[in-house]
Amino acid sequence: MNYTKNYRLPQWVKEDRIMMDDFNAMNSSIESGLTRTDAKADSAVATANTAKQTADTAHSIAQQITNAAYTPSNKPYKVGSYVGNGSARTIHLGFRPSFLIISGAILDGAGNNPTFFTNYTCITAGNVLNTRVTFTDTGFTLTGFGNGHPDLTWSGRTFDYIAFR
Repeated sequence: MNYTKNYRLPQWVKEDRIMMDDFNAMNSSIESGLTRTDAKADSAVATANTAKQTADTAHSIAQQITNAAYTPSNKPYKVGSYVGNGSARTIHLGFRPSFLIISGAILDGAGNNPTFFTNYTCITAGNVLNTRVTFTDTGFTLTGFGNGHPDLTWSGRTFDYIAFR
């Protein structure tokens, strides 16, 4: 009797007598090989499913981060305005700013024919003008100085600001 090269399965030729032991050994060998292959395939499927779940989770987290990065409540800055009251006041931002720009213009002149505007601008990272603007953990505090320039609390004047995180 002849046998296959790789798995030693019987190869009958016309003259061979079919033996029950050869037939059963061949089928046992095939069964064993298929069982091992099936187990490896199951393991490979489980590994692939785990990898897919990990990739799906990472994609979901990345999508959430991307979506959250561009919502109005999650900008890296906050824009607003306030009206001066002539004394110290605190502006609440919800975060400690790292950089602040305040701007306002005051009309100087009479009636409908103004002669010029007085511009008020403050740009600070918290180190300059720190006697006029103090950063807090939740925003910034303005200190009024009467006619000192820039007076960022001038009563009745509107000021715009942009505060960066």
